[in-house]
Amino acid sequence: MEKTSIITNPQYLLYEPMVRELGLEIVEIHERIRGKDVELEIAIARPGSEVTSDDCADVYHLVYPTAQTEAGPLRDVFLTVETPGLTRTIKDVHEFSLFTGRSVKVYDTGREAWISGTVAAFDGEKLTLSHVKDVEGDLAIGIAQIQKAKLEYLEEDWKDGR
Repeated sequence: MEKTSIITNPQYLLYEPMVRELGLEIVEIHERIRGKDVELEIAIARPGSEVTSDDCADVYHLVYPTAQTEAGPLRDVFLTVETPGLTRTIKDVHEFSLFTGRSVKVYDTGREAWISGTVAAFDGEKLTLSHVKDVEGDLAIGIAQIQKAKLEYLEEDWKDGR
């Protein structure tokens, strides 16, 4: 996982309040300047629910005018708004709070093993997983012990049968 957090990224600080108004969260944001072009990529999530294509369109229409203003009149902005994906590799510890209720797989260096479960809680210092195989109750893992993590796609997680 990355050593720096998204919450210190200047683009995150600029666009996060706008995106939050829609009930969404920014999972990842990148800006690249290539000559006179500005490429802005934003991945969004809706805590407790899935992101729809309408959500992506709403964020696009809300963010684009500000992105164009920030880029200046002589630059073209190419904005992409997307979902984080079904099996996203978690890059920032901040993401655990966005994926409460989702199935994850984490590599715990203390146990030297991959552990699968459902994100029950995240307090900034430890991740609590529920529904962990062969574990009664919840399992808490310190962030320092997590080397890698990714979302898992499990059919039973999809309530609407997708």
